[in-house]
Amino acid sequence: MKNNNFKRGFSLLVAIFVIVLLSLVASYIYYTNSSITKEGTLQYQKAQAKILARSYTEYAILAISGHDRDKNKNCLREIKADIGNPAQGQGYRVYVKISYIGSSKYLQYCKSQDIVASLNDSQDALFAIIDVYVKYRNSLNFDFTNSYSNIIHWQTYHKRSIQKI
Repeated sequence: MKNNNFKRGFSLLVAIFVIVLLSLVASYIYYTNSSITKEGTLQYQKAQAKILARSYTEYAILAISGHDRDKNKNCLREIKADIGNPAQGQGYRVYVKISYIGSSKYLQYCKSQDIVASLNDSQDALFAIIDVYVKYRNSLNFDFTNSYSNIIHWQTYHKRSIQKI
């Protein structure tokens, strides 16, 4: 009888040990899976920001080409856009700043802060320096435990290019 109680006690102890061991393995798998998901989301957001920067660079070139500086008596300076809902952490905010390099016949209506450099009039060229800033919020850093620290910081991707117009 005493030997039978010992076997049941030992079986109970082994069962508890196996359950604890399995729960530790399950929690490790959950932690690893959530880390992989978080990294995947961050990589996706950055890749989207790069694609948007490239797209808005092309859009700025088309907008500059289609903007009649003589008729409007000004130069195109900036482009702003919101894609999705960036204030809630579910989208992107795009800001494009345009500066110019070229001969005075192309830049006669541009403001001085838009002109980076002037070329000789013998050089018949117009260049645009296009700075694209794509901002997005990393909603994965949101702290649910402290309502005072629930500020989601902006991540910014910047792309600068010089384009001949």
